[in-house]
Amino acid sequence: MLPTYVWTAQTNSTCETSIDMELFLHYSLIPSFFIILVLSYLQRRVHHKQLDDKSYLLGIRFGIVMPLDFIGTFNNRWSYGIAFGATANKVMFLFSEGYQPLQVPQWAQAIVLLIGGIEVGLSHFPFFACLSSDFRLISSILGFVYSLIWFTITVLYIVQCPHGQLIGAYETVIFYWPSMLCLAFLLGRFVYMFVKALKIHLGLEVQNEERSFLEVHQAEHVKQLMRKPREQENEKSWFQRRIYEWDPYFQFPSRMIGSTVLAFICLYLFIIIEFCVYTYIVRELNVFEGGLESYIASVNDTGVLTPAILQIKELIDVAKGVWMLTIFSASLTCISYLFHILACYRKHIKRLWLGKKNFIPLKFHNPSSSNSVVAIARYSGWQIAYILWGYLIIHVVQCLFGVMIMYGLVLPIIHNQALEMLKGLGIGILTISIVVGLMVLQLKIAARFFLQPKIKPGDKQKPLALNNRIPSLDWHAVCGPLSHQPCTRWFLPYLADGQQRKETTEVHPLLALKSFIWS
Repeated sequence: MLPTYVWTAQTNSTCETSIDMELFLHYSLIPSFFIILVLSYLQRRVHHKQLDDKSYLLGIRFGIVMPLDFIGTFNNRWSYGIAFGATANKVMFLFSEGYQPLQVPQWAQAIVLLIGGIEVGLSHFPFFACLSSDFRLISSILGFVYSLIWFTITVLYIVQCPHGQLIGAYETVIFYWPSMLCLAFLLGRFVYMFVKALKIHLGLEVQNEERSFLEVHQAEHVKQLMRKPREQENEKSWFQRRIYEWDPYFQFPSRMIGSTVLAFICLYLFIIIEFCVYTYIVRELNVFEGGLESYIASVNDTGVLTPAILQIKELIDVAKGVWMLTIFSASLTCISYLFHILACYRKHIKRLWLGKKNFIPLKFHNPSSSNSVVAIARYSGWQIAYILWGYLIIHVVQCLFGVMIMYGLVLPIIHNQALEMLKGLGIGILTISIVVGLMVLQLKIAARFFLQPKIKPGDKQKPLALNNRIPSLDWHAVCGPLSHQPCTRWFLPYLADGQQRKETTEVHPLLALKSFIWS
């Protein structure tokens, strides 16, 4: 993959550094396991077993440390989200298959990537465990020390090799500043936790241990449903009606905040990687152009480039410009899609609160418990993969459309061929207009001649009922053209009285045929 080349080129740069980030990731498992053991020893197990009564050393210690509640926790949402953001660089390593701790054959690379993912998860496990532990004083100290280690090593790595071979100046800073910002936020968060836990330990502040069944915003949402809506609440601005309406009684859970923050940072890193690949390809194309011009100059004594060579150079220049321009449009599309995900999540959750499931496929109305748990665990990873691949596909498609616009509109004007371009454009517009006009004419004819009148004058459109009451019969439909075919009037009773004939026709609609004959 091309992103793998970028990571390799960045690692194998000419700059000499004493810090190897992959080697540090391996060694970071040692303090990570130490922190997990300490927090596990402090954590008490919920389920008491008979073996615990015989063990004087362990007792009911060594409980499982819950790093994060993915189902519905609303505490420390942004702290968990920033902790996810600190892992973005390593997630991109895994996504680009650039991080492989073991050298194995091709068929076993999936297993190695799984082992690498487990290693990355364990190395960043203390961030979440220290944020969620109930023993705030000890967990804040351990979390601060572990975050400080990561922050210090990353700063030293950036200071020793700030530049790179692809982007050039401050390439390492461009890649690592999101992780640095997240680690700095975690340092401040652990300091705040330590100060607050120390005040509680010294008795300067009372710890609030009450945990209600409903969150505060959920209780306010229920109160809002019980109140009568005001008339002013129905008046919404254009921004609220078309773009987004803020709801103070709704909060996104930590899994959505973490997934969104991680998706933003991974999208940023993916765009930087793509730009690095673009820089590498541009360099190769410049070398190709130089070699091509040298070859033409050696073959042609006049040194004049042929039209084919000029067209190739023009195509390369157009592709470069369009690719750079569409980076911004594709990025804005994916960023808007991330916000659209959050808006749809809130809308769907509110529908589920009301018991509405019609927007969900039938097979997902009653999912099994195991499928629900697995879906929650898969959501973040799959969503980030969809965002990254979606950006790449959108960028390629927009680039193709940009090249078509350049060759269809811009280049003809530059080459003084605007008249031919306008002539072709006019023919195309005329053809499309004729097709659209015929379609509109079909609708008008169907509404005018083939539909019955409106039932009520205030109706917006005519009813779906064909107007088949217009007599359009000829003699051959009533009496066959051949001599042996019987006429319809032979089967109708003879009515001398016109009034009786009218009443019978109303009772028997088939007698209308005889009225048509007599008329």
